[in-house]
Amino acid sequence: MPSIILTYVGVVNGVKAYAPMDAEDEAAIGDMKTIVCSVEGERAKRTTQQNKAIHKYCSLLATAFNDAGLDMKAVLAEKEADVSWSMNSVKDVIWRPIQQAMYPDKKSTTQLETDEVGKVYEQIARHMSEKFNINQSFPNRFFDYGV
Repeated sequence: MPSIILTYVGVVNGVKAYAPMDAEDEAAIGDMKTIVCSVEGERAKRTTQQNKAIHKYCSLLATAFNDAGLDMKAVLAEKEADVSWSMNSVKDVIWRPIQQAMYPDKKSTTQLETDEVGKVYEQIARHMSEKFNINQSFPNRFFDYGV
């Protein structure tokens, strides 16, 4: 049975608040209080924050490509024009094809489960690092999404 680890993040409207964390967070929290919960039933779909993070990651990756002088033609063999990257182009020609290769029945990010978002990112990040030496981390809940 899968489990989720929650960590104390403070008080919201007079109620103690806990947030989910991943393995990276676990190492960073030190001696903060945590709760481990068993998860049953239907798997959770990606969250609104994950959607914002996907969009922010695509935007950051677009900037990294553009700053490195890697236009779409340099990254994608089938493109013929020198076109700069945008959040939408990264999402459409990098994120979505990787997502669909990994999860063929999921055409939209709205269909991804929470753990699948990270798995898609990991595949993209590994490829971008190996092929283009671009290492863009995925935004997390502590990241300011500019919203």
